[in-house]
Amino acid sequence: MTRARVRKGMYSDLSAQELQLRLSQDGYSIFAWRDAPGTYYPQHSHPHDEFIVVVSGSIVFEIAGSQYELNTGDALELPAGTVHAAVNRGSTAVSYFICTR
Repeated sequence: MTRARVRKGMYSDLSAQELQLRLSQDGYSIFAWRDAPGTYYPQHSHPHDEFIVVVSGSIVFEIAGSQYELNTGDALELPAGTVHAAVNRGSTAVSYFICTR
């Protein structure tokens, strides 16, 4: 079973436009998403792999009882079927790309 993997600072040196271009060149379909402060997603899973990259702000994912804070430039590899929850605990919106292949 493949596990979720956090990649801190993987894209911290790229602008949003450069990041979107890089992800597209890497073969991802990209869906831009934005959550207001306090937005919460209860535990759920997806039938497909996701690669989430934070464009700006901060979001916390809970996976298997552990919490992972992702900030601007951080990425999360989320294999299909991984049960997870997410919350924006910050005082500003978080913007991120949800990527699939």
